[in-house]
Amino acid sequence: MHRRSFHPVIWVIIVLAVVGLVSQLFTSPRNLFTQLLVAGLVIAVIYFIFQRFRPGENGKYKKAVKQSKRKYSQSVVPVKKNTSPNKPAAFKKRRREHNLTVIEGKKNKKKNRASF
Repeated sequence: MHRRSFHPVIWVIIVLAVVGLVSQLFTSPRNLFTQLLVAGLVIAVIYFIFQRFRPGENGKYKKAVKQSKRKYSQSVVPVKKNTSPNKPAAFKKRRREHNLTVIEGKKNKKKNRASF
């Protein structure tokens, strides 16, 4: 099996971090805990901000469902009551017939082509 190992530079950084934490633990433990607490709070705030604005696993699915509901939902129109029953019915506007004519063309005539 092929094990994945870290680059030597990464090992050096990890060792230096551990040495720094141990030395600070013995010299000033109060400062170490406050720094760790502040770092943890900053990381937690950044994590929650990214979680808030990142779409969930089903983000695209939920977006498609919302769009489909908007497209295919039937809107309920409230029924309006007539306040005055004596009011005459509104004049319905008739559709105007368009004044279109057919122009007779030369459908049956063959083109006069030059023969070679």
